[in-house]
Amino acid sequence: MKIIAYTALRYGADYLGSAIRSVIDSIDEYHILYALEPSHGHWTDAPCPETRDELHAIAESAAGNKLRWHEDRWHHEGLQRDSIYQYAPDADVILVLDADEIWPEHINFGIIGKEFSERNIRFPMIHFWRSFHKAFLHDPAYPVRIILPKNAAGDWTATNNPPIAHFGYAQRPAIVEYKWKIHGHLNEYRRDCNWFQDVYLSNRQTDCHPVGSEYWNAEDVNPADYLPAFMLNHPFANMEVIE
Repeated sequence: MKIIAYTALRYGADYLGSAIRSVIDSIDEYHILYALEPSHGHWTDAPCPETRDELHAIAESAAGNKLRWHEDRWHHEGLQRDSIYQYAPDADVILVLDADEIWPEHINFGIIGKEFSERNIRFPMIHFWRSFHKAFLHDPAYPVRIILPKNAAGDWTATNNPPIAHFGYAQRPAIVEYKWKIHGHLNEYRRDCNWFQDVYLSNRQTDCHPVGSEYWNAEDVNPADYLPAFMLNHPFANMEVIE
């Protein structure tokens, strides 16, 4: 059974190495799909705060000889992500590893590949907010994070598994600001406030989702309850607010 992971990448230096580290021992290949320009349907003249070479060095350090680096100009994110089927046509299990997501320990991807007849496996997530000590714990939107490409269509939600830790809103403000300008859901963002200024930068603790969600109210958390031990040594781990 061939198990691979991929990251659709444009930026992500804050957690890319950690994300790779959380799965690298359990996979055969790790693929970067690097977008030479924004692929999410929106454009900004502002340069990406992180360079291609910087991101490549992080990936190479974390993945070693398992790294497979691909780069292109994709017209939208779906094309970028779907290119993994071209680069790894023989994969039995495809792990969707976003650059700001840390997998919990002791997930056996091989067993998952054998257990399910469905194609798409959805996983629970918690979303850290501005630090390692605040998070949204009850978001019911479970994204597809494992694909079994040789199976027929169908979804399964792995509700009994520990959650993936998402750090998309616990990054440096410069990265979140860039993300805000090119995000695929930009047209859906809330109009009742300037989310980046009024919610993110002000570190609001309730009703924090950029589109809107009753579940995005920050709670105090012990990061050791949700993260691999190595994450407790991350440069941001002890910051009250990541700046």
